[in-house]
Amino acid sequence: MSDMIGIIGSGSWATAIIKILLEKADREIVWWVRRAEMREALQRDSRNPSHLQEVELDMSRIHLSGDVDEVAAKCDVIILAIPSAHVATVLGYCPAEAFAGRRFVSAVKGAVPDTANTVSQYLEHELAIPAKNICVISGPTHAEEVCMGRPTFLTVASVNQRFAAEVKEMLSCSYMHLYCIGDIAGVEITGLMKNIYAIGAGLCQGTGYGDNLTAVYVATAYRELRRLLEHYLPDPQRDPAQQCYLGDLMVTCWSQHSRNRRLGMLLGQGVSLYDAVKQIGIVPEGYYSARIAHEHLTSEHACTPLCDAVYRILYEGSTPQVELERVINNSL
Repeated sequence: MSDMIGIIGSGSWATAIIKILLEKADREIVWWVRRAEMREALQRDSRNPSHLQEVELDMSRIHLSGDVDEVAAKCDVIILAIPSAHVATVLGYCPAEAFAGRRFVSAVKGAVPDTANTVSQYLEHELAIPAKNICVISGPTHAEEVCMGRPTFLTVASVNQRFAAEVKEMLSCSYMHLYCIGDIAGVEITGLMKNIYAIGAGLCQGTGYGDNLTAVYVATAYRELRRLLEHYLPDPQRDPAQQCYLGDLMVTCWSQHSRNRRLGMLLGQGVSLYDAVKQIGIVPEGYYSARIAHEHLTSEHACTPLCDAVYRILYEGSTPQVELERVINNSL
């Protein structure tokens, strides 16, 4: 096994991570890209044909593969940067034994559908990856700004601080600033919930209620997130105002790059869910997260009216106007 780093995924965030990794001149990567035509385009043009096309990649240091088993065979560290909905399918391409001894870095926001496991839980429970071999990286980040070389702050969460420090060094460069914490569960739950809240923030904008309501909505979402974390994952050492909690929530609710916010805006403008997803090009993570949160996290004890409102719009046919009026009158 070589010192090459594996990355699974071919979207914007995967492309941005590869750009970061290639900032170190001696770095080589094995990149799993599912579609053969995308691999051909990358090899030919040195650019991702579907995402962040302005980023030119040094293909002499990238080994493309359509085989997850090959990535596992060649790499000690594997970075996951795929939608949460595809984690089980993609990793199921090869037997769990293929991942024995491998270390995983999850750059996935959300939980694995049909299991309700976060990605770290899925790796540990389904693939028998020890917790000490798992890290999670979290924002606030958007791939578009990373690829512009703008100052970006990442959090590395793991129970293994030695591995976290290694990942920190791996992803550090002139514009990437990283710090390490141990709250892997809190970071993952925040990554799941913030996408749901971003859909709601987009609804405030799309329906024309404006920035005043959106600001109050986001502040309320922060309080709701804190209650949820305190209810399920109490941790006296956690500071919810840190960047991996409050910062990640804010950037996803406000950024023009946020697909979840855009989904909410389109729904608020009266666009159907089907057509909104078609315009965006992918199903945003918040769509899956809303169902998982509704089925496994929300309860009368956790008190999550904002999350509940987004769920009713996405899955029960309620309208943005009805739900926002309910939120305004009862929850803000």
